[in-house]
Amino acid sequence: MFSFISIEFSLCFIVFFCLYWLLGARPRLQNILLLCTSYLIVYLCGKLPALITLLIYTFIIYVISACINRSKKPRIWLISGITITILQLILWKYSDFFSAQINENSDWFRSNTDWIANVILPLGLSYYSFQAISYLVSLYQLRNSRQIAGQPLSLSALALHLAFFPTITAGPIARAYDARGLTDISGQPCGMAAQIQAVERRRILAPAVALCMIVMALTKNWWFSGWIGDNWVDPVFANPMQYQSLEILAAIYGYTLQLFFNFSGYSDLMVGMGLLLGFRLPLNFRSPLLAYNIRDFWKRWHISLSTWIRDYIFIPLGGSRGSCIRTQLNLLIAMALSGIWHGNGWPFLIWGLLHGAGMILLNLSDWLYSRLRHCTAEQARDSLSKSGRVGKILSIIITVHFVCFCFVFFRAPTLNDALMLLHALFCNYINVPLSTNPFYFFSLLLLAWIAYPLLTRLTKQLFQRAESLPRYSLIVPLLLLLVLILICAPAGIPGFIYANF
Repeated sequence: MFSFISIEFSLCFIVFFCLYWLLGARPRLQNILLLCTSYLIVYLCGKLPALITLLIYTFIIYVISACINRSKKPRIWLISGITITILQLILWKYSDFFSAQINENSDWFRSNTDWIANVILPLGLSYYSFQAISYLVSLYQLRNSRQIAGQPLSLSALALHLAFFPTITAGPIARAYDARGLTDISGQPCGMAAQIQAVERRRILAPAVALCMIVMALTKNWWFSGWIGDNWVDPVFANPMQYQSLEILAAIYGYTLQLFFNFSGYSDLMVGMGLLLGFRLPLNFRSPLLAYNIRDFWKRWHISLSTWIRDYIFIPLGGSRGSCIRTQLNLLIAMALSGIWHGNGWPFLIWGLLHGAGMILLNLSDWLYSRLRHCTAEQARDSLSKSGRVGKILSIIITVHFVCFCFVFFRAPTLNDALMLLHALFCNYINVPLSTNPFYFFSLLLLAWIAYPLLTRLTKQLFQRAESLPRYSLIVPLLLLLVLILICAPAGIPGFIYANF
């Protein structure tokens, strides 16, 4: 199975990197090499059927984008493009659910379900589909209001945008044009259209920062995520009834960290590789475990998805333009759809509804506070975190616990498994003996949580100062550390958890 975190890919990337920058004076030739490499990776992930699927879909989106730009009825073409994309998502992403419902005894459906799971889904179906929808909507807005700078992409540029290998399997969801709240490592807008179509010579962007991100990504994935999953999460979720309540609590906390290290690690790896290739990709995580409420959490966690949900689900539903009740309903629908996107079982829907309900309760508490204190809505917003250091720490603790317990439904294979784990959490504290030492893990978590703000500030300062330091004073130690990680890494290649959603 193809993996970006492997010795084989590292060696191939070094060869590709050298060839890519040999063509540095010819951005168009670099784009051709990028596109060919991206399609090769698509082929390695899903073989020929996956590559053909992406090629056909790209051509369809190109034709529709041309029609949006030239037709007298662009709205019809926009709706057609979105409909085709949604139908494709439903067909591939939920085919196993529908095939089981249609005929449980059909060998044909079972065999095709396996094919889809192993061939199409590793493509990052949702990523390029979401990028296509945002591209079509941007073109439609350009046609109507002329407020978005940019022109329709050529077929080759669109193909590279949708297939760009640093984003197609692991995200982040890149936009063709700049979007509010979606920024690169330096906080600047990072639309892909201008970067792909640029005619001036590219250059490696912030090489020291890029290497920092790659080293951190490998450390998060190979060391932290793998160790937490193997030792504290997977055994407990596989059979929660044989573990004591404290061990189950450690597994619940551990899964949030495992998922964070795994997903943010892959995202950092893609952003770092993008910088080495001269592209600025959106940063997907900004210290989400320091969020002081659930609203702030979604501004920090999987930012490319949360901004996409805001722009293409919540706002089209009406956003916050209507009544208070209508706004909360729009919010609940948007988060429910987010849950369904992650998977077709009840646990994912419940996970989305819980996050939606958490945001609604937060909004209602802000409203109630404004009425009781006779202040404006802006003054009442996030009042607990603004009350002082104690209030902010308390709000962070509440938010982290809410997120962790919601992730129980995210991790459990079925609703019954999630309920069984929660039942064991509240009932196994007396008669079930400890088989591990959860206090050791809790101590590590507490130390990490205390050090997290400091590490976040140090990392930010390192990124800001990295390019001003003498190049070899940072790059050489980073390369040595990278080699050390590759040599001493645990056996086995950690998988990308979010590829399952």
